[in-house]
Amino acid sequence: METSLVISSTLLGSSYEVQVRCRRLYGPGLWSDWSAPYSMNLQDVMYFPPKILTSVGTNVSFYCVYKTKDRMVPSKKIAWWLNLAKEIPRSQYTLVNDYMSKVTLVNLNATKPGGKFLFNALYCCNENKECNHRYAELYIIDVSISITCETYGNLQKMTCRWSTGTDPLLLKSTLLLRYYRSDVYCSEETPTMPSYSEIKECYSQRNNSYECIFQPIYLLSGYTMWIEIKHSLGTVTSQPVCILPKEVVKPFSPSDVKAEITGEEGLLNVSWINPELPKNDLQFQIRYAVNGTEISWEMQEISSPSISSANIEVQDPCAIYIVQVRCTVVEGVGTWSDWSSAAYTVVKDIKAPLRGPEFWRAVKEDPVRKEKNVTLFWKPLMKNLSLCSVIDYMVEHYITRNITWSDYVENENTYTFSWAEDLHTVKVVAINSIGASSVNSILTLSKQMSTVNIVKSLSVYPVNSSCVIVSWVLSPMVYSVASFVIEWINLNEEEQIKWTVIPSDVRKYHIFDNFIPIDKYRFNLYPIVREGVMKPATTNGFSKGGIEIQSDMNFYVVLPLVVSCSFLLVGVFLILHQRMKKLFWDDVPNPKNCSWAKEVNFQKPETFEHLFLNHPEALSFGPLLLEPEIVLEDVAIDKAMKNEDKQDFLNVDSLLSTIQDLEHDSACSSGHFNSESLFESVQDVQTNGGVTGESNIKYATIICSSMSGELYEPPGCLSSSLDRSFLGSDCLVPASFSSSSWAVANQAFLLLPECHEDVLRKITLTLLFHQRASQNLQNMIKSSWRKTVQKEACTT
Repeated sequence: METSLVISSTLLGSSYEVQVRCRRLYGPGLWSDWSAPYSMNLQDVMYFPPKILTSVGTNVSFYCVYKTKDRMVPSKKIAWWLNLAKEIPRSQYTLVNDYMSKVTLVNLNATKPGGKFLFNALYCCNENKECNHRYAELYIIDVSISITCETYGNLQKMTCRWSTGTDPLLLKSTLLLRYYRSDVYCSEETPTMPSYSEIKECYSQRNNSYECIFQPIYLLSGYTMWIEIKHSLGTVTSQPVCILPKEVVKPFSPSDVKAEITGEEGLLNVSWINPELPKNDLQFQIRYAVNGTEISWEMQEISSPSISSANIEVQDPCAIYIVQVRCTVVEGVGTWSDWSSAAYTVVKDIKAPLRGPEFWRAVKEDPVRKEKNVTLFWKPLMKNLSLCSVIDYMVEHYITRNITWSDYVENENTYTFSWAEDLHTVKVVAINSIGASSVNSILTLSKQMSTVNIVKSLSVYPVNSSCVIVSWVLSPMVYSVASFVIEWINLNEEEQIKWTVIPSDVRKYHIFDNFIPIDKYRFNLYPIVREGVMKPATTNGFSKGGIEIQSDMNFYVVLPLVVSCSFLLVGVFLILHQRMKKLFWDDVPNPKNCSWAKEVNFQKPETFEHLFLNHPEALSFGPLLLEPEIVLEDVAIDKAMKNEDKQDFLNVDSLLSTIQDLEHDSACSSGHFNSESLFESVQDVQTNGGVTGESNIKYATIICSSMSGELYEPPGCLSSSLDRSFLGSDCLVPASFSSSSWAVANQAFLLLPECHEDVLRKITLTLLFHQRASQNLQNMIKSSWRKTVQKEACTT
């Protein structure tokens, strides 16, 4: 029964042809004809066999003879490589003879195709890892094909199904279902393929699946089946499986399934009719779910055999449920039947509502009729309380002298009535097809209690845009509070009042709603006692601060704010630093452009300290550059004087004519204007005005040169003290330019050419100098001087 023969190594050096024939091993018989001749011409490498087709998990062997141009490679120096990537261990080698090597591959895995190659390449190489370009091809097919069968409830036929994967080798092969039927049951636990078998015709279905029907069938006979795969390279088979038709019975589905919610208990009751065939005991499964777009099934096992109904406890007895049932045979290894047709429950009332709705009221006075109208409003009753619907509501009234009446409200959630009595009690009852609610809310309206206030304080703190905290404190009282009602309304929008009922032992409550921080809200807290509704505590808007808002502030909200503020401050400081540098270097000219500062060493700190205080040329300006101890209390801008005071300013007029060319000269140039001329002119003015002794300037008056020819009298001033305002003051120095003013106040003049009258009339500056603080005066002089001096970039 062998299918190969190892030839002698003595024949490897020649070319020859090979033929094979066969006969019966035992008994009489004749030889067959010779097979077609096979020419053998050994060149570089020869493999036996050159191609093999096998299945996953099997073992295969290859032979190799390696010949170079001048000699044969000994078998002990031959190495085997798989796909030129993995060397096969030498423990799997066998030396057949001196020049023939054998390798055995064990427990093969499925081939992973690489492009067009559907096989593994096996290379025969020498010990130096030099391989010839010839190789043997190994094809491996995954034949783990599952065969499943089921026998229908009438036990007349058996349907078997099997499917294959997407292996390209299978797609290029012919697949057959072979079977063998034994007389009784399955003979072996591990079935084997007998020598004799039959082929069953199968029909191709979708997704590479096949279906075969056995009819008639023998319930107690064992059917051994396997799949035969015929390929051009050979034939492989799947593992055989033995199936007993009696153990794969699939009953018919239950019929006439009904589902309903039972009264009182609110249980889901499911009933059905058992299939007539097979005549075996059956067990059942029920699946149910709330009907909707997304169905989430829940399973219920029925342990008792052959029953036809079951009760299931459900969470929502007022929902619509979808129900299905299936069954299987109790004895044997049967399969489940298909699910039955779906049954749906119908929503209906199962009992009277558990309680009536919670309600609240709004009181509105009618000044024309001098009466109060009360509107009751309530939220729709939930299904778990109404069980399962509400037909209408009934409002019951109780007033003094035992007068009662009732009003029905259909499909509405509001009700309005007139309130004229001191006491008026109302109750709202829910009614469905079973009856009326037995537990209901009662509200007493009392004119006397509506004036009693027991709330000491009410505070509302926002937590975020969807939650606020309402807290309150009660005063000592003799009343027993039954509950509280909180009202809130957005005053910026036209919306209905929102409300909620709070238990009597609560003093802080979270309200969840959509709160807009910029809108205004009103919150009312009503204490409810048995005697009636008490006077509410009201607050408009939210409270600021408080422990409540701090305790509810989450750390993860505060931390990002702190980090963001820190980055913002750092950015502001960096921008401010850059702006200060630009302001200093752009607005402050380079002093080295001045003639007097060319030989000054600005590297020394004391140079800047005495730059504007002790410079020899700066001192020639006289009263304009003051020593640190002199205090300039007021700098006022007076209006022009009248003609009778012109005689006191002749020297001043001559001085102004001297400096009219200032805007054509620089303070650092050799023009017509210099510090000496200004100093001498000012000294002349002081001498002519009768001023003697050391100068002790208290305030200086800034005058425009355009005012020299025409002067007007300024208004009087009550005071020129340091209390004067910086801007917008109309209080000016009286008789500023008279001789008496120089004698009393010791004024000095800061003369600026071509000033703007409208600006200077309105400016009053109060500047204080200290020992080291003359910067304000310097800034004033620099800002005024810069408008007139343009040629050289220089200031005092």
